[in-house]
Amino acid sequence: LLVHGATGIRAERVVADAEHARNRACAALLGVASPDRWTVRCKIHLHATEESFAAAVGGPPDGGRGATSIEFSGEQVSLRRIDLLDDDPAAVPDALAHEVVHVVLADRFTAAPPPRWADEGLAMLFDDAEKQAGHARDFAAARRTGMTWSAAHLMALEDYPREPHRQRVFYGQSAALVRWQIERRDAATLLAFLDDAATLGHAAALQRHYGFTSATALERAWLSGPTGSDVGTN
Repeated sequence: LLVHGATGIRAERVVADAEHARNRACAALLGVASPDRWTVRCKIHLHATEESFAAAVGGPPDGGRGATSIEFSGEQVSLRRIDLLDDDPAAVPDALAHEVVHVVLADRFTAAPPPRWADEGLAMLFDDAEKQAGHARDFAAARRTGMTWSAAHLMALEDYPREPHRQRVFYGQSAALVRWQIERRDAATLLAFLDDAATLGHAAALQRHYGFTSATALERAWLSGPTGSDVGTN
């Protein structure tokens, strides 16, 4: 890990927190207690202002506080970069762990990236308790007002919603679905489902790993239980 935008003790703290987040994510999601050293180091760029952050990521932050860039050469990662809004010098950037999870998942899904809902939903498992509670509230509010997507539609989304209020629903619903799938089986099953969904399609993958004949059947089971609107905390 290399940190740009900080030096000394602060840079060391960012590196230590990033390594801790990587170890947690590898253990919880991949079942790997001690991940290998990256041959291509991950560069973390800290930005003290929104203007600097926006210039680095190519657009306004729109409420976002972190962004991850991954490049491949064949199936090998050739670039790992995390940009973080760092407007509180007294604390480690609050999006650090979330973005580290995206890097971990990129190493796992080398043939093609995981779908948006799964990539974000898994990363949100490592957000702090306050953020996770906010996502749970957004999802619950969206359910009350009929603003959620069907499970089939959510799984098929290729791009983030453009409207800020729809983005909040997307994040909340993705977090809830990912947590529910892990609670129903485990993280390994979810990752295997994502692998098979990419090659066999959602219907076959759902049948193989969760026993559902369709995304509609999954949705009925998901939203009928007590965890349907509860993201919980980590």
